[in-house]
Amino acid sequence: MDNQMSVLMDIYESIEELSRIGDSLTNPEEAIMLGFWEELKLTEHEVNALKASGLNDHIISGIEKIIKERMLLSFHQFFAVLDGVGDPKFRNEDSVWLGLKLVNKTLNDEPEDEEFLHDQLFDAYWDWIEMKSKK
Repeated sequence: MDNQMSVLMDIYESIEELSRIGDSLTNPEEAIMLGFWEELKLTEHEVNALKASGLNDHIISGIEKIIKERMLLSFHQFFAVLDGVGDPKFRNEDSVWLGLKLVNKTLNDEPEDEEFLHDQLFDAYWDWIEMKSKK
């Protein structure tokens, strides 16, 4: 299996694992939340509503399927932007978007002063909030 296919398979594995939220729905006070930002933290009212909702296995299964689909669509949209067949919503309007290219690294590659995307994802949150407020 090539590296590209390995990454795509890993995405499906992550979607499968991260969509299993039944325990978080039935025990919201014990849910592991990132909690970096207030908008992601469950309020006391939300915790109480989830606890009182009477969720059963069928409801949880349905919610998990919806989450899986949304996660898959999010990756699909992300890859369409990378491939250049979609445009990022927040970009310089004066430029033509041609996409980005991810390349395989090798042991012989020189280390570069590059920031990791997984770190930049969290850092970009505040820029995104600011850009949304200007729309």
